[in-house]
Amino acid sequence: MVALTGTMGEIPPGGTSREFGTAYFDGAEWWAVIRGKPIMARWLDPIQPLQGGKIVVDFTTDGKGLSSALVIGGYTDQPRPSTGIAQEVIPAGLATTIVFIGSDGVTYTTDRFIGSYSPGDPIYLTWDAATPTIIGKIQSQATPPPAPPPPPPPAVVTGTETLLVTASDTWGVGGWGRWAKSQNGGEYVYSGFWAGQTLTGSWFYGAPRPALQGKTITAIKFWIPAREPVGSNNAAATIHICAHTSSARPGGDVARVVGPFDVVVDPGFQGGYVNLPLTFGPTLAAGGGISIAGDPYIGFLSRLKDPQVGKLIMDWSA
Repeated sequence: MVALTGTMGEIPPGGTSREFGTAYFDGAEWWAVIRGKPIMARWLDPIQPLQGGKIVVDFTTDGKGLSSALVIGGYTDQPRPSTGIAQEVIPAGLATTIVFIGSDGVTYTTDRFIGSYSPGDPIYLTWDAATPTIIGKIQSQATPPPAPPPPPPPAVVTGTETLLVTASDTWGVGGWGRWAKSQNGGEYVYSGFWAGQTLTGSWFYGAPRPALQGKTITAIKFWIPAREPVGSNNAAATIHICAHTSSARPGGDVARVVGPFDVVVDPGFQGGYVNLPLTFGPTLAAGGGISIAGDPYIGFLSRLKDPQVGKLIMDWSA
């Protein structure tokens, strides 16, 4: 009763407070367990408690420091069915059991029944301490309960994840950041063949994004940076975009595993989005990035000059 002292004190004289708990039998007596504490109580007659079964307890006070607890019954989250259809009779001597479907569409098993039954018989039910007893057949023509409706299709969850570039750079001349404006941490991106050097450029996005794990990628937008005035910058150029597997600069050039996907970049291009193939999705979701390789010789603005550079917008569903 210690846990209920405050509750008792709040009940006005002659008033009643209702609590919910469980029944407990210690081998000699039944107890009402309320708020984790077993208490003595009176039990409404008739009542057949079930070990651990859920019960409703009313507390009444006389205003003089005395109070009483009365277990008024058990309770369930849904009502018990009163009828059903026998499905299977499993004979086993005195322990014969009957499987039936209740009018609530739930399948039950019981070894309590009066009379004999066959599969398909409509039946009446009564319940004692959460255990069903079959008390007879329904003599009138009964319609079997309808099959439960199929479960609704799982809800489709959608979302968008934006990936900003954590590093961009050019590989060539035997390392990263050794060409033109990519030097000294400039992070400009170049691609193509120039002055006897083969150059590739890459954008990196850091660790894999948890929000993309296990998702289906439905759209990918990539922001191509503004074009640099290098090479044949007065002519349109076709760049070759690939997905690579590195979250940061590796020791050598990146491993391009998806692509190329070709995009035409006009003279004086100032940056804009392009839709990438969905085949890029798994590599990017796993922490990979974007790379350009192959002729013509071309350069792009550093991410240090424009935070939009190389941005990825990835739509997903699950």
